[in-house]
Amino acid sequence: MPARPSGTMLDREDQLARSLRTGPFHLALRSAIECRGLSLARLQYRLAQQGIQVAQSTLSYWQQGIRRPERAESLRAVTMLEEILRLPNGSLTILLGSRRPRGRWLNHLPGSRALAEVMSGPREAVDRLLTEIGGAPGKVRVASLHEFLFLDGQGRLARSELHHVVRAVSGRTDRLVALYAGDPGCDASRIDVRATVNCQIGRIRRDSVEGLVAAEILFGREVSDGETHAMRYEFLDGTADTPFPGHQRGFPFSGGQYLLFLQFDPGCRPSRCLYRSLRRDPQPQEIPVSSHSAVHILEDDIQPGVLSLTCDWP
Repeated sequence: MPARPSGTMLDREDQLARSLRTGPFHLALRSAIECRGLSLARLQYRLAQQGIQVAQSTLSYWQQGIRRPERAESLRAVTMLEEILRLPNGSLTILLGSRRPRGRWLNHLPGSRALAEVMSGPREAVDRLLTEIGGAPGKVRVASLHEFLFLDGQGRLARSELHHVVRAVSGRTDRLVALYAGDPGCDASRIDVRATVNCQIGRIRRDSVEGLVAAEILFGREVSDGETHAMRYEFLDGTADTPFPGHQRGFPFSGGQYLLFLQFDPGCRPSRCLYRSLRRDPQPQEIPVSSHSAVHILEDDIQPGVLSLTCDWP
């Protein structure tokens, strides 16, 4: 019988599977190299046998995240590395996404979407707020986001409470930028942002015309590559002049779990709630309101894009 893999080998295989599923590219490449037990010199030799010339220093930079393959020859090398490292076709290439953008989106992860593309509100307004607040240093992904929305007796959104766990995926960071889009008729100057658990609020920028608020959520410490930080914060609103029309949540990155929970006032319940996941089935799905005047949506493996829930009122 074949020898059973050691616990260390099983751990490496598990780490490799996770890295290929969630990225980023450099962690997946490093995990694959370690799991297969090949040196950089051996990888360089195997690539050269296929007519692909890549320096050992370049391979080292790729697995450390200092550089990433972008040129046609480099992308050809990545495709060959998948074969050499016995990985599924395209498993490394897909983590690279499109060619790395320049300028203000330089810190976005390969395979991600610009935050303004998945944020509710005009892109120009979102871009302006992000520029004013300076963005967030470092790079994080959602490990878990549980979002609780509480509506008042007039059907207006009164409070949004977010239980957020983020994971640093490249470099060190000590914050994120949270964006909030109020409902029609809201007063952005009166929307408050509060830190409740394991964080504090930094700079806040508002767009009163579009009803947008951008806030720095400060961790109070630096998290390194692979580390997580858990926190809770909330937006206090209740300023809209119409009942809650629905909710959109945009995700620039893939991976992680998302829970959306809506708590209605028992005396003011919607007649119908429809949920649409734009990354899968374009047809909306009706979500029943429970006897406790609540609805919820759970996504176990989020992907870049926008998830939405709309409410119809009597």
